[in-house]
Amino acid sequence: MADFKPAFAFALMHEDPTCSGKVTEDAGGRTRFGIAGKFHPDLPEEFFTGPAEEALAEAEKIEERDYWQSMRLAEVENQNVANKLFDMGVNMGVRQAAIYAQRAANYLLGHGADDPSQTEASRLLEDGVIGNKTLAAINNFEPKEYYQSLCELSEAHYRHVATVNPAQAVNLRGWLKRAQA
Repeated sequence: MADFKPAFAFALMHEDPTCSGKVTEDAGGRTRFGIAGKFHPDLPEEFFTGPAEEALAEAEKIEERDYWQSMRLAEVENQNVANKLFDMGVNMGVRQAAIYAQRAANYLLGHGADDPSQTEASRLLEDGVIGNKTLAAINNFEPKEYYQSLCELSEAHYRHVATVNPAQAVNLRGWLKRAQA
């Protein structure tokens, strides 16, 4: 089963590879170590202004609780797949990452939403909640193939965001690199 620490290190490679504690400003507002103020309004000001080491420790706690545990990633058998799903959750939100986890599974199973030959019971409901059925599907796939599907869905997501919100296009290059990581 997957471990949180390698997944956290994987996400940090995209958020702040040197662990400098740099605060950035983006659509999520002030962001530090992948924690955006817009989505964590109860964060104290010290998270953004205090020592990097303290903010990193707090970010690790938040990400383990709100992303890793809520997505049940410790139950994913392949560490690389868990890392990717965790990184997607940190960057695009837990619900969106879970939808893409389910969509990738449906695609690989040949159970796309447009496939009328599939019964509703045989495909995963893309509800944005990783439950037992989603976990079983994730763990049943060849990890490299499933991982590649997650990369492709991430890339399409980022291209869509940059298209519908041209102000975000400045982030596209970094997002595409992240999508393929």
